[in-house]
Amino acid sequence: MPRTPWVPPTQARSLSLSSRTQVVCAWTSIVCILLSGLAFVIADFIPPPKADASAQDIADFYANHTGRIRAGLLLMFISWAGWGTLVACIATQMQRIEGVRPIMTNILMLSGGAAWMFVLLPTIVLTVAAYRPERSPEITQTLHDLDWISAFFPFLVFAMFATAMAVAIFQDPGPNPVFPRWLAYVNIWAEALFIPAAALIFFHSGVFSYHGMFPFWIPLLVFGGWVLLLAWAVRQAALNEMRTS
Repeated sequence: MPRTPWVPPTQARSLSLSSRTQVVCAWTSIVCILLSGLAFVIADFIPPPKADASAQDIADFYANHTGRIRAGLLLMFISWAGWGTLVACIATQMQRIEGVRPIMTNILMLSGGAAWMFVLLPTIVLTVAAYRPERSPEITQTLHDLDWISAFFPFLVFAMFATAMAVAIFQDPGPNPVFPRWLAYVNIWAEALFIPAAALIFFHSGVFSYHGMFPFWIPLLVFGGWVLLLAWAVRQAALNEMRTS
């Protein structure tokens, strides 16, 4: 029976502390994704105003729901902290798989950081739209379009994130893999469901418009479930690491 490698006490304490921090960060991600869903409801963005709505209709929406929109956006902006903690934890665990040349980990960190910007910046754009609801309706409509397109069109960074994680999981050579193999298939499935959102630039109405099924409803629901699964998986990985350290 192989012996467990000896780990110096200082290093063991450091690993244990890191694992505990990762567990806390994973729980933070779970709480934050639930808060982001609540924020969408508070801001009355379930569903958002339609892409084919007139400039005046969109301006009226912001004028009539100003308080709710601002409160929801504040909560939403805070809730995106959970994506940052999730990316950091996943990258830490993936580096255990790849070792000294963590190519997939680097891709995941780069795409995860870009994805973070693509959830933070649209929230800021919506805040700007709600800041002066009395402005020209055309300006409010432009800000509204900019937000929803920039939120759901950047499928590439999320697809690269999911691909990098899936490849790393498939390449895990250890007898006790860091992440379960089924999680790689979950990432591929999520990636496939994010890609149709690219069609939103061609449609103002229907299932491919930015308020429709493929750019809005499917990515929104898939993203929420995907993040919850990733947070649970990284929590389990951190706990397993803590038990063996």
